Amino acid sequence: MATRARQKEMVTRTSRQRQQQAIQYAGAAIAVFVAGKLLRRIFKAIVGDKSNKFKFLIGLEPSQIRKLAQELIERSQRVHDQVAAVPLQKVSYVNVIAPLARLEAEEFALMQSCKFPRLVSTSKEARQASLDAEKMLDEHKSKCSMREDVYLVIKTFCDKKFMVQPEEQRFIDRLVKDYERKGLRLRPEMRGEAERLNARIGELCNVFQNNINEDESSLSFTVGELTGMHSDFIKSLNTGEDGKLKVTLKPIHYFPIMEYCKVRATRSAVAAARYRRCMKENTPLLEKVLDLRHKLARLLGYKNWAEYSLELCMAKKPEKVQEFQEKMVEHITPAALRELKLLQDLKEEEEGNSVVGLEDILYYIQKAERRMINLDINDLSQYFPVDTVTSGILKIYEHLLGLKLQESRSRHVWHEDVREYEVFDSEKKACLGIIYLDLFSREGKYNHACVVPLQPGCDLDDSCRQVPVAALLMNFTKSATNIETLLKHSELVSYFHEFGHMMHHVCSQASFARFSGLQVESDFREAPSHMLENWCYEKESLKMMSCHCKDPQKEITDGLCNLLKAKRKSFPALRALRNHLFLGTLDLILHTEEKIDTELLIKRLYPEVVLGMPMLDGTNLAASTLHLMSGGCDAACYAYLWSEVFAADMFETKFKGNIMNNIVGMEFRNKVLVPGATKDAVQILKDFLGRDPSVDAYLRINGLNQFDDL
Repeated sequence: MATRARQKEMVTRTSRQRQQQAIQYAGAAIAVFVAGKLLRRIFKAIVGDKSNKFKFLIGLEPSQIRKLAQELIERSQRVHDQVAAVPLQKVSYVNVIAPLARLEAEEFALMQSCKFPRLVSTSKEARQASLDAEKMLDEHKSKCSMREDVYLVIKTFCDKKFMVQPEEQRFIDRLVKDYERKGLRLRPEMRGEAERLNARIGELCNVFQNNINEDESSLSFTVGELTGMHSDFIKSLNTGEDGKLKVTLKPIHYFPIMEYCKVRATRSAVAAARYRRCMKENTPLLEKVLDLRHKLARLLGYKNWAEYSLELCMAKKPEKVQEFQEKMVEHITPAALRELKLLQDLKEEEEGNSVVGLEDILYYIQKAERRMINLDINDLSQYFPVDTVTSGILKIYEHLLGLKLQESRSRHVWHEDVREYEVFDSEKKACLGIIYLDLFSREGKYNHACVVPLQPGCDLDDSCRQVPVAALLMNFTKSATNIETLLKHSELVSYFHEFGHMMHHVCSQASFARFSGLQVESDFREAPSHMLENWCYEKESLKMMSCHCKDPQKEITDGLCNLLKAKRKSFPALRALRNHLFLGTLDLILHTEEKIDTELLIKRLYPEVVLGMPMLDGTNLAASTLHLMSGGCDAACYAYLWSEVFAADMFETKFKGNIMNNIVGMEFRNKVLVPGATKDAVQILKDFLGRDPSVDAYLRINGLNQFDDL
């Protein structure tokens, strides 16, 4: 016992000394950094005396974005040079690890200040400057990741096996792993090739993503060609010079048309156009990136890119993913065939043709659901005014997670539609973070739903905690009339899901920036929010998020809540095949095999997975699928269904029939959200479930046969 006490005292004393030294070191580094005229001016004008906690910058001009990016690169260079200059015999936590941790903590928000305008700015010049800055920063990051001098100093420290705290050791191990995954174990000439490949991949991915983000493709139709569409949808469309109505290929137009337009030729034209988006420019980019990824993986000692990419995921190996997907296909296909037969019967009844094509799936699923459960989704929207939905979401998350969300107008935002909230712990009254809600579609804005971390929550080595900041981007269509914007139930689900990601980011209490919130393994990241989607189908929570738009006292009925729950359980097998297993299988093939013609592969693979259904001729959906190119998602498209499996297990085990239980909600917050990435996801699941995770709940909920646990 005495020995343990002495060891504990030594660790405490060492930690105290390390903290004091780190304050001195980091203070000097920061003093150099903020000496730049631009940053002094911006911090004084925007951040003021809260600069220790809030570093994300809003409203930068194009020239300021580029200048800030250059300042960040210069500061990062200085810190890396200082670490590299530490004599190997004098390495310590203070002069090697702490500076790099501090750099990660503070540069993230400023880097996002440069990168974020590309997603939200109404100025094309600002979006271009943001893209330019992102290229500069990514190139610099790639160069830093290949610095042998820095790696040798870190590796020397690691090899000395100093006594550190568990999260510190996790950070150190990850640092070493990151350098080695970039090729620092290779011979110098091979390292140079790895650096070139990394840089080229990043460059091409940025161009690919920007092509999609800037795509403004549209089609024109007469009112008759849009038969079946709701009057509000028709009113929301712009009229072209030819007098026809302009339909974009963005989700706000694409999905309603695919679900409700009665004219098959219109649905077919819209589907084909969407799957041809950016095909000419992005197909060669995609195939070049795939080739470069394979070359890089082999150079680093991996069989293929999937093996490299999955190393840091829950699944670990491509074989595990393949086994998972094959078993899911095996169990889902019989049910999917029964579901498809239902749609074929409906199509034969309406068109006299029972061959269901890709352009028919959503339309006939919608018709089948209306017939089976007598639910009109457009009428249902009357119960979901956007402000009522927002208020309800806030109340649910506040109650469930022990939080208080307070709207603030103390700082300016990037668009007049954006709302800002401070998030407090309801008991301790401490500010946990800041969130932004950017809910409506506009020109130039990123056109998918997502959460963007703007600043990580982490400890700074001056005894100050940096608060997490995140933005929620949705693309709701503003009402064309004076009536408040009404949401479809599917939009409510998406909103609630993405809000869950923000809560994950804000509630995390990691000490290091790289373990903050959403930086968990990519195949676990969606699981908490998938679980939270259940609140969009339960009576108690639905009534908190709804009221009739013409009579606020009129709540959604129990009958409608029951119908929504029934709708959720309709066509689960067909949806899983089309939405998840096809893309997951495609993704795995692309990242395990070489020299692939992506258009031909999709033409062959789609009918193999989706019950013989042909892909539309002359299309290549891979050319507009961001997940195949964006960092962290490549070779991980299986993760969506994988996450749904764990989400079902968490909900059924802890929350079923008990959705507003604050005690269970706090357990979820403390055991799943608070750790961030400080633990392996498998351990997080075990801590919350009290056992190993299982697929049983997912299979039971969807009426599928069970198979062995993962």
